[in-house]
Amino acid sequence: MQEIIDFHAHIYPDKIARKATENVGHFYGIPMDNVGNVNTLLAVGRRAGVTGYVVHSVATTPEQVPSIHSFIASQCLEHEELTGFGAFHPDLTPAQAQQALDQIKELGLKGVKLHPDFQKFNIDDRKMYPFYEMIAGKLPVLFHTGDDRYDFSSPTRLARVLSDFPNLTAVAAHFGGYRRWDEAQAVLPKGKVYIDTCSSIAFIGVKRAQELIRHYGADHVLFGTDFPMWDAKDELAYLEEMDLSQEERDLIFSQNAKRLTSR
Repeated sequence: MQEIIDFHAHIYPDKIARKATENVGHFYGIPMDNVGNVNTLLAVGRRAGVTGYVVHSVATTPEQVPSIHSFIASQCLEHEELTGFGAFHPDLTPAQAQQALDQIKELGLKGVKLHPDFQKFNIDDRKMYPFYEMIAGKLPVLFHTGDDRYDFSSPTRLARVLSDFPNLTAVAAHFGGYRRWDEAQAVLPKGKVYIDTCSSIAFIGVKRAQELIRHYGADHVLFGTDFPMWDAKDELAYLEEMDLSQEERDLIFSQNAKRLTSR
């Protein structure tokens, strides 16, 4: 049986899951397939054959960071299929930033999720540099990357950060940049940055997606669904259409994810 890890899944506490999911759908103008709670994630994934998940949530205020960590960690303890990423916010003080990273370590979380468009900061804003310095070489950072309506998360900004922090392990979501796929291909350092496959193939098509996988290298590609936005079964069907070797599929579906979260 193929081991399949969804590297990009958002979850929220049950009491706010429906509202949070609706807000994300409104932000992108895209109908959401599911409600972003754990039980729905597991049910949808199980039907598609997903065996593991990297779960996270975005802090839209500094005050949310500790509670997000506690929630994500509690869900990982309750469901063995889950691996958790922590949160961060650019307005944390230096002391709060250190506390956040200490909490991530204490709770066994394996990375950090940032969404510059939601959090309204430029990826290459100098106020983020102390955080990148603190986390480089220690934990991966999953960046929402790209959107043609904003420039906060442009691939060019991420490329600048990766040039300044060569030891930073970065995952550029959405094939390197949602609706900025060509820019991402031109500027992101091949063989250095990781990308994930979510929220893209429906827009660029299977052929273009396979070209991008070959460009970045299957050893730097991670399967993801952007749950609750898309259904795992549909996202996997796109990958099944591609001319990929079993070795490439193993890397994309599980081995890269396991390598990044094994620290």
